[in-house]
Amino acid sequence: MLGTLDTPLTGRGADSESRELDPASPVSGSAVNGLESAVEWARLAQPEWAARSLDERYRLIAKAARAMLRDRATVLSLAKAEMGKHEVEGAFTEALGPLDTVRAWRRLIARAAVEEVRLNPLGFPKKRAHIELVPRGLIGVIAPWNYPVAGLYRSVFPALLTGNALIVKPSEQTPRTSGWFIEHLTEVLPLGVAQVVQGGPAAGQALLESGIDACVFTGSVRTGNGVRRRCAELGIPASVEMGGKDAAIVLADCELPQTLAGVTQWALSNSGQACGAIEVAYVQEEIADAFVAGLARAWARLRTGPGAPDVEIHPLARAEQLAVVEEHVADALARGARLVCGGKRTGDGFAYPPTLLDHCTSAMKVVRDETFGPVLAVVRVRGASEAERLVNTSAYGLGASIWTRDEARARRLAERLDVGVVTINSHAFTGAVPGLAWSGTRATGYGVANSRWSLLTFCRPKTIAVDRSGRPDPYWMPFDGELGRLGEVLSELQLGRLRDAWRLPGLLRARARTLKGFWRG
Repeated sequence: MLGTLDTPLTGRGADSESRELDPASPVSGSAVNGLESAVEWARLAQPEWAARSLDERYRLIAKAARAMLRDRATVLSLAKAEMGKHEVEGAFTEALGPLDTVRAWRRLIARAAVEEVRLNPLGFPKKRAHIELVPRGLIGVIAPWNYPVAGLYRSVFPALLTGNALIVKPSEQTPRTSGWFIEHLTEVLPLGVAQVVQGGPAAGQALLESGIDACVFTGSVRTGNGVRRRCAELGIPASVEMGGKDAAIVLADCELPQTLAGVTQWALSNSGQACGAIEVAYVQEEIADAFVAGLARAWARLRTGPGAPDVEIHPLARAEQLAVVEEHVADALARGARLVCGGKRTGDGFAYPPTLLDHCTSAMKVVRDETFGPVLAVVRVRGASEAERLVNTSAYGLGASIWTRDEARARRLAERLDVGVVTINSHAFTGAVPGLAWSGTRATGYGVANSRWSLLTFCRPKTIAVDRSGRPDPYWMPFDGELGRLGEVLSELQLGRLRDAWRLPGLLRARARTLKGFWRG
């Protein structure tokens, strides 16, 4: 399948160099050449695709998802070659989810597609109305490299299921891996419905300017802000997610073994290269020594490096990311943090061991800025109030977790945290649940992925109303004293003053006679 590509696509290959790809070189199996042609094909294909029922669209997409599952060994190999992701982790984060996810999106969209609206029978007699979701047309997706397949589930599946065509611009770091996903779709969908264009920033800019009807972007703050501003100028919706600096609030009454396991999982999964990774732990002083010691013991047993399936911490995806990690660790140590474990590259490509830093402060880059690596900064706090303040003054506002046995207390604290997602005694798993909103505040951006709230990126609401009364409404012209008296009675009734309620039937009958006579001449 991927052997048919006519342009070499590279991420982390044998030479570990990244070359910018030609944005005019398509990856999909369709006969589309270049972005301009891709847009033309999409415009031709989308109306017929939208005219199909949700069930018809689902059957084709589910067929592609089944093929993805059967072909999962290919994508695991691609993800390992392009970003160093080991097969075991990739199986759970990239390969196992397409069919379950598309099924969940179908159920969600079926419930949200049409909303009946109840109308007041007095003010709107014999009328009915509903709101339905109408596809916007052509969706542009500028995708990230850290989850090159799973990161597309939350945009590609809802966009297609709601009747849109789409064009995906993968990261130049993972072109083959993301291309594998879209190519499986192109093998079963009508020509032009789902396409890929490849390249670097210039290709993303070109896609934005190509006439798309909405944009989904995941990436850096700087680029995301530019995308958001340009979409506003173009008058198209944009769902923009620009990273995170997620915190774990570890309270003294937590279940320590579970907390140690959970913080480890969510700090180090994907080698920390996740917008929802735990990068800072605000730990209550009474338990801080035990927390740090427990992590140190566990992290010393974790294995780092490329290749073997029994290695937990796979290499970072690129040299630039390794440089950021090293800069943040060096800055923290220079400012007084204590290195508990890790802290130095292994020498195997971009591999970097799990690194724990204690006694960190908000003056350090590792606490303040997004690290995107297998590094956890521990900040000791007096209690929940101090942790709350630090979370709420972070530049980012994607997610946070609270670790405690007191669920009621955690719920109260969760209400006060100014972030998009709060998880109690776990972290960030909601990002994989189509029915739960994934969003943020501040520098994270205000885009919404997953849930019915995200559908407004892919659809616009359209209201359809029907009047079955067969006669003019009482408040229609002519405007006269009779209508004025009816308005006064209705106003009094809304205020709960019922003394004139007896007059309402007579006024309505009189108004009906007036209108009948007026409009029949």
